[in-house]
Amino acid sequence: MAESPPINEHTEFFQDLTLSSAFQPIISIAHRRAVGFEGLLRAKDHNDNDYPPLTVLQLPANTAEHLELDRLCRQLHANNFSKQNNADKWLFLNLNTQCLVMEKPDIGFMQILFEKTGLQANQIVIEILESEIDDRDYLLKIIAHFRQLGCLIAIDDFGAGHSNFDRIWELQPDIVKIDRSLIKRAAQSAKVERMLSGIISLIHEAGSLVIIEGIETEKEALVAVTSQADMLQGFYFAMPKASISDNSNFSLQIDHVLEQQHQVKAHDEQKLQSWFEEIKRVFETELFLFCQHGSFDECGKELFMDERAVRCNLLDEKGYQIGASRHSPHYKANLDLRFVPVLSGTDSNWSHRHYHLRAIQTPDVTQITRPYLSVTGSHMCVTLSQAVVIGDTTYVVCCDLDWLDE
Repeated sequence: MAESPPINEHTEFFQDLTLSSAFQPIISIAHRRAVGFEGLLRAKDHNDNDYPPLTVLQLPANTAEHLELDRLCRQLHANNFSKQNNADKWLFLNLNTQCLVMEKPDIGFMQILFEKTGLQANQIVIEILESEIDDRDYLLKIIAHFRQLGCLIAIDDFGAGHSNFDRIWELQPDIVKIDRSLIKRAAQSAKVERMLSGIISLIHEAGSLVIIEGIETEKEALVAVTSQADMLQGFYFAMPKASISDNSNFSLQIDHVLEQQHQVKAHDEQKLQSWFEEIKRVFETELFLFCQHGSFDECGKELFMDERAVRCNLLDEKGYQIGASRHSPHYKANLDLRFVPVLSGTDSNWSHRHYHLRAIQTPDVTQITRPYLSVTGSHMCVTLSQAVVIGDTTYVVCCDLDWLDE
């Protein structure tokens, strides 16, 4: 759909600067379209030169002037948003919570703004930088006020500075916006990517939707989608503009990223399968010898010729480890002594682990896990396992392999 220019663009004035709005789309992955727009400040000086927005926000000399500018920006963005095709779209408005805490103004401003612009409260998402506030009680009152009006609440820049999950559990935001610093690092490190997925999972468990902001590259978009974010925002999809639009390219961009995700997933599965096929024959040979002789003492000799092999364990049907783990010579030569307290598996119970559960459910079939962090040594690994029956007794034989991130 072609963009429609803003009608009678509204401007405001602050300290000889002309202020205007730019809107950056927030795109739902599942819906493949913009579901909201963040109102961003733009400014020009008296010579019509661009004036940096961050510099504008530093101009107020006191909290009263900060409050004046904060309300001016909200009024500016609401006016410009209301003049455009905003049906079924959210307007994200940044709130300077620090000046509200200091000034404690009358709370009728937003209600008046709704009446003047015709916007509905349920179209507004109030973005709060929770790290700015020390007065937690007053912050909760602010949030309760906006919720009572009918607005949604978003925590902005989560993952930057001293953000922590206590704030999410305490404030119960509808949306959490993850800071660009996390997606940038996740696109460069498989370890951080796994952490990002875990963070998003915890936020979802807390009952909040997740937006990853600051996406600038295809790789970052791919990681964001893989990490199960709900919505995306950033220059990769669109630059902020005065007009809002239902750009049909959004659906094409999302489709492209989803196709890339499917390819990456297929590649990862193929890589895991190739690992599986390479070592499966050796593992099953060791299993055959164990079943023939009933002794685990010699198990692992051929497996340990592969430097990826770390240890072999023997478990009973209930998950209890039988005897000590057998470690490969290569692993023992590079043993990290800091983890000695967790290296021994004697008397351990692994029944809660997927490699035991799946082996018991499907006996005589070799299983392989996804990569996970091993508690015995704190390293990433995959585990081969198979349940076998010798006489009337069921055993589960396991072999851990080192998994190195690319």
